[in-house]
Amino acid sequence: MVPPRSHDRELREARAAYIGAVRRLNLAMLRFDSSDIPLDPGQGPEPRPWTAHHVAVIMELREAIAGVAATRREWDHLRREWISPH
Repeated sequence: MVPPRSHDRELREARAAYIGAVRRLNLAMLRFDSSDIPLDPGQGPEPRPWTAHHVAVIMELREAIAGVAATRREWDHLRREWISPH
């Protein structure tokens, strides 16, 4: 039988996961900022086109934001909801 992990260790791991997610978000935001994605639709009836690279950058940013939210929620849960087994 595997002994349960200590709460302190879970907190350290959750914090590290959150920091990693924030760093991935920072990189994704930098890529987005330098991508020149045309967000303004332009004057005509059709929006200005996006390349496959533009879509990939936006999808990476979306995933990075979701990662920050998920890891922060997990860390917050471990910090606030934990009850000592003793």
